[in-house]
Amino acid sequence: MNHVSKQLTQANRAGMEAFETMAVAAFGALERMAALNLGAARNLLEQRGSNSRRMLTATDPQSVMSLHAGLILEDSKQAMDYSQRVFEISCQAGESMSRVLGMRIPEDIPGQH
Repeated sequence: MNHVSKQLTQANRAGMEAFETMAVAAFGALERMAALNLGAARNLLEQRGSNSRRMLTATDPQSVMSLHAGLILEDSKQAMDYSQRVFEISCQAGESMSRVLGMRIPEDIPGQH
């Protein structure tokens, strides 16, 4: 009976360690996402003010259209950069959690042949 109790204690300890490791990885990813989102929001506000001032300096329809096209291209590049960074953060978090699960799940589960 003592042997079973010892095995349960070890299994519980291993489960708690895995949970803690995964929680740290998840919170790390959340922190990076929050920093990314705050930076993106700050950048967006600054750019909108700058872009508005630039649009006000346009003197004819051709310069407005040219400036507008440049702004659209700039916004597209930033959106792609943001998406790439979100993807990287997600992949890193997924890899961290997969490593933890891979270390904790036995390769040969009894009754699974």
